[in-house]
Amino acid sequence: MLIKLADALDTTVDYLLTGNPVEEMPLGNARLFRRFQAVEGFDPEDQEAVIKLIDAMIAKHKMQATLTSLDDQAASA
Repeated sequence: MLIKLADALDTTVDYLLTGNPVEEMPLGNARLFRRFQAVEGFDPEDQEAVIKLIDAMIAKHKMQATLTSLDDQAASA
């Protein structure tokens, strides 16, 4: 519930609980940052599953970008 409230307000759970502003998030997306913080608490096996999922999404995105580029090149040829 608190995470959803923080998401809706585009802030962090820490800020809601303490009132202290977050110094600097290493990610520009506060929601993504909070998710990564939560994953840090997972056991190593679950962390590895999350990493594999992220790797798969990155590979998919790269493949789609490559295919789009090839389609654009073919259309302009």
